[in-house]
Amino acid sequence: MHGQFDCALHGLQQLAYARITREFHQAWQARADCPAACEAAIGESHRRVQRCEQVLAQLRLLIDDPHQIAEIKIARALYLRLLLESAPVRLQSWSDSESFDDMPRSHLFEWIAYDFERLELAELEGSMTVEEAASYARALDARASSLREE
Repeated sequence: MHGQFDCALHGLQQLAYARITREFHQAWQARADCPAACEAAIGESHRRVQRCEQVLAQLRLLIDDPHQIAEIKIARALYLRLLLESAPVRLQSWSDSESFDDMPRSHLFEWIAYDFERLELAELEGSMTVEEAASYARALDARASSLREE
């Protein structure tokens, strides 16, 4: 069971990264006027998204325990919160009011990742049952308490 849990979390992260990469290549293509190289990168990242979705669909068939599904959702949400807490460092001083034309590639990638992380977290939190939300709140409280103790 624990192996499926880890595989699911790893698969969700791979899918998220593939989606972010695809969006990044699409945004860079619109900005950089690099049709051939960007088209190939977009195509490859789209295929990677599809492969990740297939792997997760197959894994979903193996994980049918609602309790384990809830644990996966909560663990993923907690991980996304950690990523979002690192956003100020990752995005540094760049503001979304600045032009994309002046943004370095690394900032563009991080900004897209930040947007995707926020959206995925909101989707996960919005889909939680009352029981899942309560477990999630307890996990957040426990994490906050352990951070205060350090």
